Amino acid sequence: MSASSLTFLGTADSKGVPRFWCRCDVCQEARHTGLNRRTRTGLLVRAGGETLLLDASTDLHTQLAALPGPLVPDGVVISHAHNDHLLGLGDLLDYRRYAGGRLDIYAPAPVLPDLLARFAYAFRDPGAVAAVPEEGLQVCGLTLRTFVVPHGANGHSHAFRLDRSGWAAVIMTDALDVPPALEDPWLRSADGGGLDLLVLGTSFADESAAPRSGRSVYDIQEALTLPWARAARRVVLTHLSHGVDARAVSLPPGWTLAHDGLSVALW
Repeated sequence: MSASSLTFLGTADSKGVPRFWCRCDVCQEARHTGLNRRTRTGLLVRAGGETLLLDASTDLHTQLAALPGPLVPDGVVISHAHNDHLLGLGDLLDYRRYAGGRLDIYAPAPVLPDLLARFAYAFRDPGAVAAVPEEGLQVCGLTLRTFVVPHGANGHSHAFRLDRSGWAAVIMTDALDVPPALEDPWLRSADGGGLDLLVLGTSFADESAAPRSGRSVYDIQEALTLPWARAARRVVLTHLSHGVDARAVSLPPGWTLAHDGLSVALW
């Protein structure tokens, strides 16, 4: 990894690829050659001598154990309380308890009750987990803030906004029908231009892979029409289900399909 990097520990939707019960072409390819093999979504920010984990997926132990290491994040921020973004927190809590390690745990204020309930055995100390301050966290040489985004049929999630002088990024893995009101200030740079980096969840290639009714994440064709996505200097698509076949996806310049282990320089 470079001095400032974003590493995609996992790039799948909540079910992973292959889905263990599925015999579709994408899942079969993932089993045999692995191009489409994906674990559940999680990202690692590394900059300023610090490491921050964004979401703790169900597959976190395998993801971290596969890195050259050992590597332990300095902190973790949870976007929402769905299993695929949260259950790996148990592995981090074990590290903190049994290895005596320090680990700062944060989540948006609305997520805290679910977090505390799910891991009540570990959060006996009320100070063990904290809300992301409105003004943001100062970590990895960045200001990290969270904002609410619609999550389609699944209610609401939160996206991450990362800022430093002259640079801005948004990581939005679980969202659908983001309203225009969020474009400014969240989905633009400080000067009103496009983001330097957008990480966007697109679980399907197009509507033929999954009807829009009942869906909770964008598809790739929808993403390509979003003004704020088109304005970004660099776009990485993640949270990919078996409805996305990496062998068949064609993207415009500046757009990339994520894969597990992908590491991109931030600046």
